[in-house]
Amino acid sequence: MIKLLIFIVVIAIPTKVFSEQTWQIVTENYPPYFSENLPNNGWLYEIAQSALKTQGINSEVEFTTWNRALKLLEKNRKTAILGAFYSLKRNEVFYYSRPLAVAHSGVFKRKESIINFDGTVQSLTPYSIGIEDNAVVSQEFARNTDLAITSTKSLPTSLYLLQQGRIDLVAGTKEVGKYWLENTKTEDSDDNNIEYLSPDLASHKLYLVVSKSNYRAKEYLQKFNRGIDIIINNGRIAKIMKKHNFSNQKITEYINFLKENEDI
Repeated sequence: MIKLLIFIVVIAIPTKVFSEQTWQIVTENYPPYFSENLPNNGWLYEIAQSALKTQGINSEVEFTTWNRALKLLEKNRKTAILGAFYSLKRNEVFYYSRPLAVAHSGVFKRKESIINFDGTVQSLTPYSIGIEDNAVVSQEFARNTDLAITSTKSLPTSLYLLQQGRIDLVAGTKEVGKYWLENTKTEDSDDNNIEYLSPDLASHKLYLVVSKSNYRAKEYLQKFNRGIDIIINNGRIAKIMKKHNFSNQKITEYINFLKENEDI
């Protein structure tokens, strides 16, 4: 009888460990997609969290600078980064999930400034440009060595320098920059003096990435991608997006996007 009880306890341990497995996700504050200041850490984090739960996996998230997030994942101090753009350099060290969303990158300026921007990176060479460390704008932007770049720890920091007139432009994500400008007004700054210049320099898909040095990386991504399929089919994604005030049209468009990019 004692041997039987010991056997039951032993075989129960792996099941308990699996059911309580927790991913340590790291990223930066990236509203409106995800942020520590958004309900449930934002709609895209809640989708990722729900996908993992279908696989018996819990998740915890740390919000930090993007540069530190990359270093933590490269050193296997975290399980995954949420919201990475694709780049050739990152592809050398990370495996990518299926695409999870789309963002657009370009440049912001002060409204009173005269900027001769024709949609090309080359037209930006006369100006000083703020950009977050390790941020991806476009391949052409990264290759152009004539740009006058000022590196900062975050997109909001770059936008603050722009507001203060210390740089001419900020290169970054359109959706995130506009969110910060609309939602972080202070007494000594006015978002109304900043505008985004059309056209976009690039569009980017957002991914969850895992370090290639993690021997379970491919297994992790298979589970995550499987979880996305499950919450598409059971209606969980639609419920999450509805809770975050997306219209029915936007929800349908997003689910179609996920289905179209299922095998990428």
